[in-house]
Amino acid sequence: RNWKDCPPVKDVIEGGGTIRTADCLEDLLSTTNLLILACPITSENNHLMNKHRIQMLPRGALLVNVGRGPLVEYDAIREAIESGHIAGFASDVGVGHVSKPSEPWDPHDALTQHPHTIFTPHAGGICELVMRNMTQIAVDSIERVVTGKPPLNWANAPVGNS
Repeated sequence: RNWKDCPPVKDVIEGGGTIRTADCLEDLLSTTNLLILACPITSENNHLMNKHRIQMLPRGALLVNVGRGPLVEYDAIREAIESGHIAGFASDVGVGHVSKPSEPWDPHDALTQHPHTIFTPHAGGICELVMRNMTQIAVDSIERVVTGKPPLNWANAPVGNS
């Protein structure tokens, strides 16, 4: 999808922020104060945020990874946090690598103990409301199946069933 076609995010605009697009990541990094990674892991983007790209961010930038662990190179983010170049790092995913992208962070590791880091077990978006909604969707789907209808949000539905 071409992000240039995306509508502005109301809260960002009202808050005085801007949404920018570019043909390549490097064109954005030097002026990005908050970078949120929300993409799957592929062989092409393993360590997308490596030492070189992290150093391109302005001093004091924040980096958030809600995609997959291997998007951020561990040693590079550790060095950037320890040096103060990156003001904060949050990860809702394990450190991992391409073949095992959900390997958990070591809770005793210096990076997980650093006061400018936050780590959650790929559940950062889970709250009471989300859990209620997920439960209701499950109940509704069970009711549909019991009455002969297909479940809601059927990920592997046979062609022609909906």
